[in-house]
Amino acid sequence: MSDEVSIEDLSSETEGFVMDLISRNLQGFEEAGSVLAATFRRLQNLTGTYGVEGARFFVLRDKTSGHCIGAAGIGSLHGLPPSEGLGEVRDLVLEEGFRGRGYGTRLLKRCIEEAKRLGYRSLYLETTPQMDKAQKLFTRFGFRPVTQAQTDLREAGPQKVPGYFILESL
Repeated sequence: MSDEVSIEDLSSETEGFVMDLISRNLQGFEEAGSVLAATFRRLQNLTGTYGVEGARFFVLRDKTSGHCIGAAGIGSLHGLPPSEGLGEVRDLVLEEGFRGRGYGTRLLKRCIEEAKRLGYRSLYLETTPQMDKAQKLFTRFGFRPVTQAQTDLREAGPQKVPGYFILESL
């Protein structure tokens, strides 16, 4: 498996492919206009968003075809200075045909390693209620649901409430 793909930094060469990958794979979710709004805003300037202190963006590339098949980013939580130690895993997506092969695990592991290197002490992430496989992946890594945020947002309806997760003590 390790010889089939590579994980590399976002580049001007891969930015367009990643924008398309994220857009295509998230469009089918009801929340695309609300919960995922921040993701779609970041797509307008991925290089700028992830070219700042405390941020990195990784691209998973299929070595055989050369195609970008997955991506994930790390950055500070809600624009806080990285010195606060609160990071966020963002924009983790994997092409549907490549799911179930351990590639999401590899991307998330790389993000956690990078978060540690960048000095983050805790990591957050946000997902949607329909992304149950992703939520299972996150919990395998030790992320736990932030239930207070979900309770406070119940008025939006259970299918519209984002799932917030935290991994403490990196």
